[in-house]
Amino acid sequence: MNYENVRVCLFDPARHNLMITRVSLVEIGYSNIEILTDFANFSEATAKNTYDLIIAESHEAGGAIAELMRKIRVGEIGDNPFVVTITTSWDRDKEHVQSLVNSGIDDILLRPFSTEQLKKRLQALVVRRKDFVVTGDYVGPDRRHGQARGVSAAKSFKPPNTLKSIAEGDREALETVKGAIIDMKAEVARERIKRLAMKIVVSMQLMLDDPEVGKALDMEEIDSIARELRRRLRGHGVPDAVELASALTEMTTDIIDPDEHNPNQFKLVRELALGAYTAFAGGEEFGADGDEVKNTVSTLRNKLQKQMIDDWQSA
Repeated sequence: MNYENVRVCLFDPARHNLMITRVSLVEIGYSNIEILTDFANFSEATAKNTYDLIIAESHEAGGAIAELMRKIRVGEIGDNPFVVTITTSWDRDKEHVQSLVNSGIDDILLRPFSTEQLKKRLQALVVRRKDFVVTGDYVGPDRRHGQARGVSAAKSFKPPNTLKSIAEGDREALETVKGAIIDMKAEVARERIKRLAMKIVVSMQLMLDDPEVGKALDMEEIDSIARELRRRLRGHGVPDAVELASALTEMTTDIIDPDEHNPNQFKLVRELALGAYTAFAGGEEFGADGDEVKNTVSTLRNKLQKQMIDDWQSA
């Protein structure tokens, strides 16, 4: 492996820690390293520049790092949603670590770590990087296991990896990867729209099938998903889809109020989400009676039932 030409962005607000990590990277063979200690500058750099590897300390920046990583993955920031990303942290709190994992990062290194540990993690991201998956609220490494992988309809794919192409010195592969990033970015954006619409459809179907369990759904989250769906559809220039999504957000705003809950409202929200996606996809449908929706409704029901039991037992 030759890491000399890999473009690295290294962020850490604590300059002493940043320099220790930089020394480790240099020892491993990285030399093209941009170092940043200010989060605003780091955020601007990831938006404007192209990197092959991003390493960011999350301890002091907290949720801001997780949100920035999520925006990179969903294509809101930067030109490569598939850039290899590692976060470091002194904070071992379970919720903190989980928020980073949920943002779509490739890996997390808890401090203190050795140069050898960092080297092994980086080598793994070159030779056996995890496949990616796109869902309604996540883009990143496929961390599903066993039955969950079989139940979920989200298909995994091999993400373009410029770190691998550069480290292996394969110029032909690098050019192929650059082209793949553009094509796959568009495909991920399309799949993201489908998964957002699907999440609304599944939630409304559960409300119709099992209103008691459906009470555990967060309607403000549903409204937020609908607004993201509308925002993304606006960027694709399909007026009919945007019009339906706008009507959808009016309805999801209404059902935040429990007094507005009734089967007709849920059916209308479900049909508007279906219609917005169908208009966007040029007639392609995922039917409300299809196996994919049924399986996902069943999975969501089981998850919410378990959540309700856990809440009752801890009360």
